[in-house]
Amino acid sequence: TPLRGVMHTYKIYCLTKAGWDHVCEIPSRLHAFALTVVGHQLVVMGGCSDGESKRPSQSVHAIDLNDVSTGWHPLPALPCQCMFHGVVVIGNTIHVLGYRDSEHRYGSEVLSLDMTTTASSSTAALSTTSQWSRNTIPQVPLACCAPVVVNGQVVVSGGFTPGKPDDVQKSVFVYHSESGQWLPLPSLSTARR
Repeated sequence: TPLRGVMHTYKIYCLTKAGWDHVCEIPSRLHAFALTVVGHQLVVMGGCSDGESKRPSQSVHAIDLNDVSTGWHPLPALPCQCMFHGVVVIGNTIHVLGYRDSEHRYGSEVLSLDMTTTASSSTAALSTTSQWSRNTIPQVPLACCAPVVVNGQVVVSGGFTPGKPDDVQKSVFVYHSESGQWLPLPSLSTARR
């Protein structure tokens, strides 16, 4: 049975002037994964398999959008299983936040991967999680949220209170790096997740 509100699709499309063009398939049949672009690499991470276990994944894969014929290659695995997570990119660093793990707990840290360090890593090193850092900033106030970067600052909106999936939020927060705190912004007009 599919999870409510999760779209099961395994193809990636790009919007061009002519319409939607098929780019590639994702590396495995997943849902509730995160997708982002760093430079010319499309990166897919985490998610939940469609297999019998339906457990969240730690896998991270990238494909070169300049030459998709080279296929997907592995990046360092996430330090924990993640699904329903948000992702933002600042510079060459991927930040994962607002995730749910295999025990249905919500991530209380931000997981970060500097993509400049993965370029020179061997295939053996890419299978480890040692390149991910666990940032000690305060817990993201929203789970399953929509994060974006605005003027170099991380803003999260929607989602729900961690541990309370029925408590859908209108809240919006910005991470203020100087004070190390999440500060509230005006709320959304409608609760979203």
